Parts: sequence; C-alpha cells; structure tokens
Amino acid sequence: MKEYCVLTIYPSGKKIIVRKGTDILSGLIKGNIFISSSCGGKGICGRCKVKILKGEFYSEPTGKITNEEKEKNIYLACRTSVLGNLEIEILPETIIPQKVEEKVFEKGEEFERERYNIKEFFNFSPIVKKIFLRLPKPDFNDTLSDYERLIRSLRKIDNKKNFTIDLHNLRKLPNILRNSFWEITVSYVDKKEINEIINIEPGDTSKKNYGIAVDVGTTTISASLVDLNKGEILKTEITFNRQASFGDDIISRIVFAEKKDGLEKLHHVVTETINELILNLCESCDISINDITSVIISGNMTMVHLLLKINPSFLRKEPYIPSANIFPVFKSADVGIRINPNGILGIVPGGYPYVGGDITSGIIVSNIYKEENLTLFVDIGTNGEIVVGNKDFLVCCSASAGPCFEGSGVKNGVRAVKGAIQKVKIENGNVYFETIGNVEPIGICGSGYIELLSELCKNGIIDRSGIFIGENERIIEDEGMKEFVVAVKNNGEKIVITQADIDNLIRAKGAIYSAMSTILKTLEMKFEDIKKFYIAGGFGSHINIEKAIEIGLLPDLPVERFKFLGNTSLLGAEGYLLSDEFRNLSEEIIKKLTYIDLSRSPIYMEEYLKALFIPHTDFLKKE
Repeated sequence: MKEYCVLTIYPSGKKIIVRKGTDILSGLIKGNIFISSSCGGKGICGRCKVKILKGEFYSEPTGKITNEEKEKNIYLACRTSVLGNLEIEILPETIIPQKVEEKVFEKGEEFERERYNIKEFFNFSPIVKKIFLRLPKPDFNDTLSDYERLIRSLRKIDNKKNFTIDLHNLRKLPNILRNSFWEITVSYVDKKEINEIINIEPGDTSKKNYGIAVDVGTTTISASLVDLNKGEILKTEITFNRQASFGDDIISRIVFAEKKDGLEKLHHVVTETINELILNLCESCDISINDITSVIISGNMTMVHLLLKINPSFLRKEPYIPSANIFPVFKSADVGIRINPNGILGIVPGGYPYVGGDITSGIIVSNIYKEENLTLFVDIGTNGEIVVGNKDFLVCCSASAGPCFEGSGVKNGVRAVKGAIQKVKIENGNVYFETIGNVEPIGICGSGYIELLSELCKNGIIDRSGIFIGENERIIEDEGMKEFVVAVKNNGEKIVITQADIDNLIRAKGAIYSAMSTILKTLEMKFEDIKKFYIAGGFGSHINIEKAIEIGLLPDLPVERFKFLGNTSLLGAEGYLLSDEFRNLSEEIIKKLTYIDLSRSPIYMEEYLKALFIPHTDFLKKE
C-alpha cells in the first residue's frame, strides 16, 4: 500500500498530499506554489530555500546552505525529501511574484518610450471579424441552401475571398437562422485565401469583439486586451513566468520537458498563467471572456513549443530543427486557453530555433527592414537575440546570456520588483542606491548590477577582469568568498555582490557583446558603421546606456544612436491581431533572415574571450 504524507505550507497554511519520498520542490509545484529554482531542481543554483518548521524529512548535504542558514533550519526544497507529515515556511525572497514593477518614465527623461500605434503603419484588418447579417428568408423564388445563403451575404461585405465552415457550425446553422428570425452575427478568421467561419450567434453581437496579445517570455509573460473593432489597446498586464520553478533558461526547461510528465507540467503552468492574465484583463475592463475571439502568441521557439505541448528536445540537438516556423491557426481550446469556446489561437512566425516570433516582431516594430543605414536591434534578456541589417539584408543570432541580469544565478539578485536596487553610485567610499518603489532594499535587479559593476570598477574596488583588489571596509569574506556589501536591511541582513556574481555578470555581458561583434565581423563591418541601435525587452528598458557602455555590455557609440523600444514582442502580437498586412509581412521577414550559429562560428569564441574584461580588450588597446 502506498504511503502518503501531508505537506503544510506557511504562511498560507495550504495542505498538499504528497507521496512519501517526494522532494519539497515537487510537492510545492503539485500544489501550484511556485518558488525560484534556476537550475530546475538539480541542486545547483541554491535558490529554492525553505524553512522546516517541524516534521519528518531527509535533506542531502549541499554546499549551497551556509552554517548560519542550517542553524535556522533552512534547506533546499529540491534536495529535501518528505518522509512524514511536514510543515514548512516559504521564504519571501524565493517566491515568484505575480506582478512586475515596470519602470515609470518621468516627463523629459531622455529615453522615454513611445507607444507604437499599429494603425499608423499598417492597414486595419483584425484577424477575427464579427459581422452582423440580416439574411433574406427563403421562398420558392429563392431556394438557396442555408450555407449558400450565408456565404452570399458575407461576400457582399468581403468579396475578395471565399469562405469555409466547420461541421460544428454547419450543424447549428439551420436552427440559429430560424430561431433568430434570420438575424445572426458571424465570426470568421481573416486568412490569405479562404476565410474560416468559427462561430455563428443569434442576433447582433458584432460590437463585442476582443482579442488578447501575449508575449511569452522566458522570465515574464505580458498580455494586452485589444478591441478588434476599434483597433485600440484597452489594458496591459504583466506577470512572471512560473516556469522559472523548472529552470531559469530555455535549455534547463527543455531538459525538464524530457522528463516524465515534464512537458505536461511546463505546458500547464504557462497556459494557466495566460488564463489568469486574460481573466484579470476581462474583469478589470468589465468584458466577458465569451467576447474574446482570438489570442495571439509571440515568443521564442522554446516557449512556443512548451505552450503548444510540442516536444522541444530537437531545438537543442543538431541540426536544431523546430517543429514549424509558420504555425497554422489553432482552436484556443485545443491548447488550453480559455476564451470563447470557438476562439482561435495564432502564433507570430519565427525564423530559427533560438530566434522566434518575438524577434520577428522586433524587426517589424523597429522598422529595421526598411532602414537605409546599417541598424542593430537587440532584445536583452535571459537570451540576447540580435539582428543586424537594413532594407537590403537581415542577419541574426542568439546568445545565451544566462539569467543573472534577470536577478537569478547571483546571490542577492532579484527581478525588477518593488524593493529591488536599480541605481547605484559609489562616492568617497559611500554607496548610494535607489530601489524600485523607494522602499527598503530586498536585493539587486539587472539594471542595478550594471551600475554596480561600473561603479566598482570606476572606484578601483575591482580590476578590469572583475577581481576584488585593494583594501575596502565593505569587502568581507563568507566561507572563503570575497563579497562587497552594497546595503544592509533593517533586520541586519547584508545585500552583497560576490566574486562569483561578478564573474557571472561579466560572462553574461560578454556573451551579448561578443555576439554583436561576431555578426559585424562576419559581415566585415564595425560598430562605428551602425547608425541606429535599438534596444528591446523589459530589462532593456531599464538600462543606463552610459553605464552599460562602461562595463562593455553595449558598444562605445554616441548615446543619441541608442533608442529603447520597450516590449516589441508584445507590440508584434498586437500588430498580428490587428493587421493582415502585418501578418503577411511577418511571414516574408523570416524568409529574408540569415542565421549565424555562434556555436559553429570560428570568430565567436575569440570575441567572447576578449569580452571577459571591463569593458573588453578592444577598449584596453585604445587606452
């Protein structure tokens, strides 16, 4: 007989039934409680810490728990097995928060983001249209079938294309027509050749037609509620991608997907997160979910495969082949997205295994495909996707920067949430900082690490290779590792940057910089040739350009050449919802892309090694 245990989680008091021997992390996931686990439960990252209150357990020895933490009964959830009824406490710093604090730009700020209006650049033709029809009643002089009668009326409105209908809607057509006195609303998908009828409703519901645009990022998921009749964005919400409990980067998640039930778990987490965003948007705008007729997804290929529950294994195995570049339109219900039962789900096309619809969106929104001069587009996040080109050519690549700029893989790193240190200044030995929300610091986010790295180097606290040098009262040691104290919390806990953190940050910025330099050297071009430099992504919108140049994350170009574009992936999903011109262009763009596989490039490793300095060896030569 199988033996089960009760796992009680505080502060919520939630109880979860788990099989004896289950690790705590798996138990939490089963109960839909998600905490940070950058390595996907391998015991490497040391982030999934919980406090044991009482009960039976066994915890494997690990160097990720300090002696001080052991005294407080803190253990790694992924390395601790439940042997009997167990009570634990979730530590605040490990919780994956539900809201993201977005930077609010003040009036006159140099890099204020502009709202990209799709209708200013593309024709307005939503992917799902709702048309109210008054059909003439049949008589002996007009004996067309119900279906032909419907098509005849539709073609008077849209005579450019033919129409098709599925069996479900054809079955209900006769009754709806007669019960509604031949007045109906038809919803159909606007396609290239044949429009597909997806729903027929009695009466006039044509004024209620909404879509959801979604950016499924590795770290965050954003969604916009869109009025498909007016082409207006009603509201946007953003939350963290709870797949982070299974690993911070896409490779960790692919590996987890290969485990038993791994793909199902990753799929379930992302679909439920999207469903929650949709529900929140509808409730806040007083709109019925039944009036949502379409959802469009923009994201990298791994995120799309996991959402669709398609095996992503071959994305990381040579020759790195995705299941599709251009995806058909699906029924949203088949994917688990809860909108109108007849609603559809579309995917922004992607070009390559590590360059997906998020970058297709970025290319279109940035207008790089129209530029006369050489332009560079970079989406900075857990992965750094880069496109170089103009109206004549487009070359792209992807570099794995790792999650440290997203707040993971570094000791006191946090995402961009309230309390995260986002600005740092060191002067006369004093450290001045600013947190998001101007509250007590809880850790350091990506933009804070960029400024901190620059200030440490500028003040001679670390050398160009990132090694701590000299004497400084803020430099301490913990278990043989040097650390620099940035702040102290009210409870006395120190917020630090360690030598290992600095090494990780230098590797991350080096990966992005060397990817850019590799593309340019492959094309026999230089950074100086770039006339416009576009930066996208939620993290990118928080970067201090001058500090990013100082540490070698960005090239040493005039500041006025840089421009923030915000979340271009989400903007692309909105464009895909609203314009057939945008939809057609997205398919054309991926055919124009040329991909450079950095792992096979003879240039990349040399460039990467040169970038492992602050800012990099090319700068040192100039000095």
